[in-house]
Amino acid sequence: MKAIETFFLRAKHWQIFLLLFVVPTIAEFAAIGFVKTTIRSWNDVDGATLLLLGAMFLYLLCFLAWYWSLGTFLTSMVESDLKLNDGFFRFALLYPLLYMPVFFWIMLSPSLGSAAVLIPLHLFCMFCLLYALYFVSKNLVMAETGKSASFYDYAGPFFLNWFYPIGIWFIQPRVNRLYAERKNAERSVSL
Repeated sequence: MKAIETFFLRAKHWQIFLLLFVVPTIAEFAAIGFVKTTIRSWNDVDGATLLLLGAMFLYLLCFLAWYWSLGTFLTSMVESDLKLNDGFFRFALLYPLLYMPVFFWIMLSPSLGSAAVLIPLHLFCMFCLLYALYFVSKNLVMAETGKSASFYDYAGPFFLNWFYPIGIWFIQPRVNRLYAERKNAERSVSL
């Protein structure tokens, strides 16, 4: 996990943009011509659909790994008396990975009660993703300033993270700077 974390913390904004936006967008547009337009049950799922679902899962895994890396690193940069509890943050990033297969299983089952089950699960998944945005945004500001942050202080990074294709260009350079500062401090201490 350390190598993945290091990759995401050292990657430039354009690299993250390519990995998390350009490549998935191209893959989705390429798959449009091969995937059936109506999939009502598991009998309608073919190889192209499974390939697209696999690509979606891989994209989600990369996106959540980026947030995991940011959250873990930024939490380590925040002073101990300001730290947010990262237990729910970790769960909030794992839940969408667990929810995605359940979502497709429920959507493609012929059960009439699937919406009653799916809506609360989906709303909770949305809450988890918003919590991850909050956690990363607040920790970013606290790591930069060294003091507690109100919503007014971290609203900018929060909304930049929410609109991530744009926000990547602003958030990632700040993370790169913090990561470089930490590495320089570790080098000077070891000398």
